[in-house]
Amino acid sequence: MTQMSCLKTISVLVTSLILAVGCASSSAKLGQVGLGMTREEVVKTLGKPHALTAQGDVEFLTYNLLNKGVGDMREYVIRMQAGVVESFGERASFGPTLLSVTNAPSR
Repeated sequence: MTQMSCLKTISVLVTSLILAVGCASSSAKLGQVGLGMTREEVVKTLGKPHALTAQGDVEFLTYNLLNKGVGDMREYVIRMQAGVVESFGERASFGPTLLSVTNAPSR
């Protein structure tokens, strides 16, 4: 193996390790989210959401977070109502009721 290819291999390994360590705790940060937190507090804790949707006074902050090791990315949702966390968790655990808003203003 040439010195250049050895350096490339080491560089790829180091970069992969840094990314894995940096992302490995992502879903663990969800444990720092609590009911009643403001949107600003959530963003400060988890960072900018990957997607944002809203309906009436309900807002959904969606995060794709690494869970249980490298490559196991899962989608987590923070459901905000009137500007504070009303519920949160893995999208799959909400089931089909996630996007149902019972108190949306009538038109």
